[in-house]
Amino acid sequence: MKKIFSYAMMLLGGTLAFTACSDDNASNPTLVQPTEFSLFQPSVGKANVDLAASQGIELSWTLPTFTDFGAPVVPTYVVQLSPKGTFNKAFDPEAKDNTGADYFTLEQTFNSCTAVLNSEAIDQALQLMLGWSDYADVPYVQPVTFRAIASIRDASFKDYYPITSSNTVTVNTIPYYIANVPPIVWYMVGNNIGSASWSNGADQVGKGLIPLLPSADEEYDKATGTGVISYTGYMTAGTQFKFVFTPGEWGSGDTTAKPRLQLHYQDVENPDAALISDEDGDNHNIGIKADGYYTVRLNTKSQKVTIEAYSKSPKTFSTMSMPGGYNNWSMDDHMDACETLSGENHIWVAQFNPAEDGEVKFAANDDWADNWGAEAFPYGTGTNGGPNIPYVAGSYTVFLNDITGQFYFIAN
Repeated sequence: MKKIFSYAMMLLGGTLAFTACSDDNASNPTLVQPTEFSLFQPSVGKANVDLAASQGIELSWTLPTFTDFGAPVVPTYVVQLSPKGTFNKAFDPEAKDNTGADYFTLEQTFNSCTAVLNSEAIDQALQLMLGWSDYADVPYVQPVTFRAIASIRDASFKDYYPITSSNTVTVNTIPYYIANVPPIVWYMVGNNIGSASWSNGADQVGKGLIPLLPSADEEYDKATGTGVISYTGYMTAGTQFKFVFTPGEWGSGDTTAKPRLQLHYQDVENPDAALISDEDGDNHNIGIKADGYYTVRLNTKSQKVTIEAYSKSPKTFSTMSMPGGYNNWSMDDHMDACETLSGENHIWVAQFNPAEDGEVKFAANDDWADNWGAEAFPYGTGTNGGPNIPYVAGSYTVFLNDITGQFYFIAN
């Protein structure tokens, strides 16, 4: 028997809106809950997919029918994988004990009937679930069974009536051992972040999106890159912000969602009412109550946040350079200032594309009086007058916080 959705569901985000009238009639489309949809066998067939050499695995499926008249509705899809071929208990990366867990939900979301699953994300999920701690633990071939989950979501990204595909498909993969995943980053976005108010786009990193940075004082999980990342900077009273994981996507703000791709006031531990407030209704933006410097820490494993006042009065600089071996230690290559909305900049960003390995430092105001360095790469905490930073040839987006000395060469 079909389950009927109420017309309150018409506010669902990503769904084609229908007109609801006081005098409803039989011709209006009614939302119904599908019981199945079909996942197709991937084109790779029985071939082995080398996860280290491939960009991803492509899956496709049929469109579930959400209305009795077949009117278009755009679901949100996630894909789950199982190295055992069963889907009885979800693996929780935050749990201390995952005994009996047999499947993993990938973080990617899709709004079409085709998905390209990131190969590295698949390999990370397998390493977490199967507990590989060394190269010798990794099998040559690992069968992976996939299924898709479809749901429709409201404006706050809450899922309604999730359904699974009526079938699963299995792909033979050649996995690899991830020796050391670099720290993952989350991004701050708001009307006090960067240079563009509430600008969350894939091209807004360093503009409307500012990352929290790893620190030399913290330890990060080698398989997942999780750990404590932080931001220290100036914020003005009456402004608001929150956190997103994927540039260009807001993710669900529901605190029960798995995985969490958006964090906000409800994720702050022991919030100080003198510093911050819960703003904008269901959006739970973090409101700033007093002008000043703040330190924000985010534990990407537990997904909990702490916010406290920063008591020191740091210097401000008009320019920041990256002198190094790649440019004969010239001060001419300036970084871009990020924090124009806050009224005071302490975060700098640059594109860095060295063709050869070498060394580099950060220097303020075209002078060596204030410079930062550390014997660490791709991230670390530079000290004033510290050693040169040894870099590896490649393409990077580089961030520096001149208050804390934190830097991160994020691979493009």
